[in-house]
Amino acid sequence: MTVTARRRQVRGMAIGGGGWLGQWGDPAAIPPNSAYNTSSAGVVVNERSVLSLMVVASCIRVLGDASSGLEPHVHRQIGSRRSKADPEVDAPGVILDPYVDMDREEGDFRRVASLALNGNMYTHVADRDSSGWPTLLEVLNPSIVNVEMVEGRKTFRLGAVGRELNAADMVHVPWLSLAGGVVGLNPIELGSMGFGTHLASNEYAARYFAQGMHPTGILSIEKPMLQNDIDRVEQQLFTKHGGLAQSHTPIVLDAATKWQQISVSPDTAQLLQTRAFSRSEIAGFYGVPPHLVGDSDQGGVWGKGLQELVIGFALFSLNGYVRRLDRADTQLLPPSYYVRRNVADLFKTNDQALALYMQSLRMNAIASANECREMAGLQRSDEPGADSIFAPINSAHADFLAAAGEGPETGLPGGLNPKGVPGAGPSAGGSASATPHGGA
Repeated sequence: MTVTARRRQVRGMAIGGGGWLGQWGDPAAIPPNSAYNTSSAGVVVNERSVLSLMVVASCIRVLGDASSGLEPHVHRQIGSRRSKADPEVDAPGVILDPYVDMDREEGDFRRVASLALNGNMYTHVADRDSSGWPTLLEVLNPSIVNVEMVEGRKTFRLGAVGRELNAADMVHVPWLSLAGGVVGLNPIELGSMGFGTHLASNEYAARYFAQGMHPTGILSIEKPMLQNDIDRVEQQLFTKHGGLAQSHTPIVLDAATKWQQISVSPDTAQLLQTRAFSRSEIAGFYGVPPHLVGDSDQGGVWGKGLQELVIGFALFSLNGYVRRLDRADTQLLPPSYYVRRNVADLFKTNDQALALYMQSLRMNAIASANECREMAGLQRSDEPGADSIFAPINSAHADFLAAAGEGPETGLPGGLNPKGVPGAGPSAGGSASATPHGGA
């Protein structure tokens, strides 16, 4: 049976692409919970309408691109708890290329978008191997998944009349839920006031430019005029002073004519400030630094340099979405195996700062040569002592100090050790002349 046929058999209904947009005619499709929500600002606030806000689309793009760009690593837990010492193993296909009709990056992007717009992430196991382990996945639209607790167990149903899905084939990770909650809270509903204010200000601005009357001045003439004279004066004014090239041409008026400049009302002048505040508020709601969504005036609070800005974003905002992706992928693996994405890959510093950082680690016996090579994206070395943190950088081979200074250093001309004494050490008939830290 093909994957498509198994989809149709398990679901009991056809699911089209593009969210719920093309499913209103399907009796099995249900609109999102907030499809008809109206905020106090007088505008409809739902998952579709908020995407018309550029700041929301930018936040989804930043979070989705950053999360999906991280490579998933599979580790085997060897102790009672997870640690950095857990060895990394080859990731199976369900982690590297898991989705039926898209690549891993696109699927992870959609899962993050589901969390940001709906508060829930649903991954459905589309196929399994002969041993019962998942091989193919598909990302479900949270708007058409109905979750209920029936007799103490969580049930999943697609739409209002769709067949119930096997709970063992569903991976559900919520964004934020309260105690006793079955699904995650909808972010759009939680922030409906802020989203509604921004939507209303956008609509007001659009109507202001499309339908409003905004003359820059009034030309008044003391004596009465016929309509033909009014049209003639108006035409002459546009001919001589209309357009960019003639915008600064002086106006010459007779004694009976007066020009009065019109200023913008205070309410209209505050429209720009209102939109700027709403943009920063929504960016803060999603935890995205304002400078990443076009608000460069608010970036200083996240740090001074580019690296500090990225570190703050990765630790305090992106990390939550990445951990939820790891949690969902871990449920697809056997026990004692887990998935971990490293957000530190996002804020690697520039080459000069990285060189100084690695030099400090090596000189202070904090990191080995191989650890520094991994930081630089190089392969590990098989040279003796490459894993020793006590190896000097330019004076001797690493295996001498790795052995606590015992035995002759054969890698130097004449068998000299770092102190310059031939054949030093107990094995050469003398006392050790060096310690792991270079002392006498």
